[in-house]
Amino acid sequence: MTIAVRPYLPDDLSAICDLYNALLVGRVPHCWPVASSALDETLQAGEIEREETRLLEQAVLVAGSGGDGFVHIGRQATNKWQKDEIGAIRFLAYRRGERAVGDALLAAAESWMRERDLRRSVVMPQPWRYPFYAFPHAYLSDHLDHVQALVRFRGYVKTGGEVFLDWLDMQPELASDASGLDYELCVEDRPGAGLRPGLRVRAIQDGDGIGECELVSGAESSAADEAHDFAFCDWLGVEEEHQGRGLGRFLLAHAMYLARERGYRHGAISTAFDNDRAFLFYTNYGFRVVDWTYEFARELS
Repeated sequence: MTIAVRPYLPDDLSAICDLYNALLVGRVPHCWPVASSALDETLQAGEIEREETRLLEQAVLVAGSGGDGFVHIGRQATNKWQKDEIGAIRFLAYRRGERAVGDALLAAAESWMRERDLRRSVVMPQPWRYPFYAFPHAYLSDHLDHVQALVRFRGYVKTGGEVFLDWLDMQPELASDASGLDYELCVEDRPGAGLRPGLRVRAIQDGDGIGECELVSGAESSAADEAHDFAFCDWLGVEEEHQGRGLGRFLLAHAMYLARERGYRHGAISTAFDNDRAFLFYTNYGFRVVDWTYEFARELS
């Protein structure tokens, strides 16, 4: 049976939103119900710019009524890391067991890219993550394994990834710094979308930052009540010359302690899928893995 794929129409919105929520809510960590208005704003976006690159053109293709499946694609401009334009698959959704629908959508997406002379297709590149999809830095979730399986079967390979870890009902203790470094500790509350502020904890030495931990509210990704209870570590870093002395561990511990004081129930953090040092650190600190996410890519003939 031939699966008809066509351009998205405004009347498809309700069915697409129902499909998105059915596939993700309660299945993919840190994904809560999305309102049709938020999804519509993302689907209708034209040229956008993020992280020093641009998406020059976008299209949404649907199968059947839209509730059968959809693929959101775009043409990414050249940038300092990439000399050629590439095709980006921002999202691919279809119901489990409906592989023919997924195949048809993926083929249509690649055909759209070839028509624009794009030689590379990338699934869920980081700059174009839906703002309400999981927490920052997420790629295609393992919990959407039927979509992962399809793109892998069609020749896509992993080109990046991020692992996510939660510390539910966290009880961090007030930590002491054993690094031996001389610095000033600066704490900044950063109000945002959440009921509780984000946090920025910095180590300042002679006027320069030598380490930093930044937490954001889960409400930056969703207005759901549960999202407000998450403090997500969006950044943890220590200048290279000061690494290996425990400063990063202290900054994270102190930030989580302050987050708990401000009313956050849960902590969350992520790291590159191949950053074994950070992964070992986080899993021995109190965090537990909830999701592996990956970017996939293939060359188009």
